[in-house]
Amino acid sequence: GQPDKTCNAFVGETVILPCTATSPGVNPSTSRLYWQIDSLVVHFFQSGQNLSKFQDKRYHGRTSLFLDQIKHGNFSLKLSNVQLLDAATYTCIYKQIGDNPNKTQKSKVKLIVSGK
Repeated sequence: GQPDKTCNAFVGETVILPCTATSPGVNPSTSRLYWQIDSLVVHFFQSGQNLSKFQDKRYHGRTSLFLDQIKHGNFSLKLSNVQLLDAATYTCIYKQIGDNPNKTQKSKVKLIVSGK
């Protein structure tokens, strides 16, 4: 599958990888949100909190969500101090806990990183 969006960043910059819910009315306390590259976990959010223990160590301290925006369906990921190794296709996966698994929503964002 082709990525839904493509972002460009330079090494050392901060980039926002966009992801928004297709359906309104998101409840953060029953939401699970993953940002992944294949099976590598870039960011994991569940039941209203970030769970960094599942996060790949390369991304520790460099990722954040807009926590006040999740209830409005904004799942975008902010990635700071971008590195050349960060160039990849990121998948944003969102599901409501206890929901029917078919309700899982995914979108892909390709990040292209250029040296200065």
